[in-house]
Amino acid sequence: MSDVDTQTAWKQDSPYGWSHPSGWTIGRYVVAGVSHFMLWQGRDHRGKFASPEAAQAEHRLLTKA
Repeated sequence: MSDVDTQTAWKQDSPYGWSHPSGWTIGRYVVAGVSHFMLWQGRDHRGKFASPEAAQAEHRLLTKA
C-alpha cells in the first residue's frame, strides 16, 4: 500500500475520531481548549500528536505501510 493509499484509507467517523481498515484509530481529545490526537491500536495507546496527520505518519512508521 502506498503512502497516498494509507492516508486516504483513514475515515473520519466523527469530529473526534478517525478509523483505519487495519483496526487502528485516532481520537481527538480537547484539554483546556487545546486539541490533542491520540493514536490507538486496539486498547493500546501509541502516542499523542499535535495533528491527525502526525498520528497518521506515526501509523505508517509503526505498520511499515
